[in-house]
Amino acid sequence: MADLLFPVIIFLLASAVLIKSASMAVHSILNLAQELRLTPFVTSFVIAGLVSVLPEFFVGVNSALEGVPEVGLGTLIGNNIVDLTLVLGIIAILGRVIPAQKKGILSTPPFLVAVGMPLVLMLDGNLSRIDGIILVSAAIIYFGWILYNQPLREKKKKNVEWSKLFPDIGMFLVFVGLIFGSSHFVVESAVDIAHGLNVPEIFAGLFLISIGAALPELTFSIQAVMARHKNVALGDVLGNVALDATLSIGVLAIIHPFDVDLIVIGISGLFMIFAAIMLTTFLDSEKRLTRRDGIALIGLFIVFVVLQFVLNAAIHIPVEHVETVAQAVETAAATHP
Repeated sequence: MADLLFPVIIFLLASAVLIKSASMAVHSILNLAQELRLTPFVTSFVIAGLVSVLPEFFVGVNSALEGVPEVGLGTLIGNNIVDLTLVLGIIAILGRVIPAQKKGILSTPPFLVAVGMPLVLMLDGNLSRIDGIILVSAAIIYFGWILYNQPLREKKKKNVEWSKLFPDIGMFLVFVGLIFGSSHFVVESAVDIAHGLNVPEIFAGLFLISIGAALPELTFSIQAVMARHKNVALGDVLGNVALDATLSIGVLAIIHPFDVDLIVIGISGLFMIFAAIMLTTFLDSEKRLTRRDGIALIGLFIVFVVLQFVLNAAIHIPVEHVETVAQAVETAAATHP
């Protein structure tokens, strides 16, 4: 266990830089959106969602560049599960009632298609570059459709003072650089921890990295709820989920095509889709997300965690234990014909 001390310290330090940089990047881009008078929907679903996705996106890119794309895939799917269950559950409980967006833009079939598409493409046991191109194309089409159906700027426009934008643009670029750099150390240390604990690398992404990567949107969403901008909180999380399921996984597959463990990822992917269906059902039927819905979503996350740990334990039973049990069964059968 002493060998784990150094990678754990590196993981914690790098994660702290990653989370803080992502939070500051979100604040910088929101200042820009406010100065440009973008609508709350575009600001939350597209702009904040795009920036909030950077931690897990860069984790995916770095994992692909380092030859361990399983870590990136686990992070992206795990982050979506955390967002759809734990994060939305917490903000629903804190906000008591989170109203759905007007016109049901976020709860329509295209959202579910976007979330479910990567799992469908993985059914053949691998993610190819063609799969990646399909996912990236789906992201462009989906967000293009969203922007086409929504006004970009508020009706009361003002002249943009471009000189005021440069400081926020500069800070945003600095924080993006920090996110990319820290994500490299997050991936390396998470892989070392997974090896030290003798668990699959993909579990490092599903649990270690994904929860940390979800903290920026959780922090942003809580602040939005406390400021009574509840639609902004919901839009940020759902925009993040749609981007991770399409753009982020697509880029990961383009950089490093790889075979997929259908047992682990299949169950995780099904949980992700089920959580998305459960959430959109709440939004469609009640036109809002209530505290009761939040408790149900958090309960689903707990079920996911327990099932994954049970599955991991079952998969990694030492071979000698299996052989011992088999011998015991054969002996018993011979003794009692």
